[in-house]
Amino acid sequence: MEFVVKFEFNASNNKAEYEALVRGMRMAQDAGASHLLAYSDSQLIVKQINGEYKAKEESMLQYLQQIKELKTKFKSFQLHQIPREENINADSLSQIQNTAYHYATSASTMNPTRYPAHFIKQQ
Repeated sequence: MEFVVKFEFNASNNKAEYEALVRGMRMAQDAGASHLLAYSDSQLIVKQINGEYKAKEESMLQYLQQIKELKTKFKSFQLHQIPREENINADSLSQIQNTAYHYATSASTMNPTRYPAHFIKQQ
């Protein structure tokens, strides 16, 4: 599943990675997925989620809590780190988001959002 999220708030690279994962997990849940395999080129995010690194910043702790809760919605969840140079699709999608809203293709969806995912209560 590929998608683009247009942030209407300031987000560091790490927060953007968490945002993408949380929103992707929600989309997979809404689509009825029972098993989820996700990839990220962020070593920090992958290791925090897999319990190898500890998060210290409050917003990162909130993202981790949200992901922990979302993981329970799937029979299985795996997150793997991939080299940045192998993450060509994500880089292309990020350029779409950075250049123009109307360039989203049929292979992706553009979701504007005003608030970080950890501020939005999931129904």
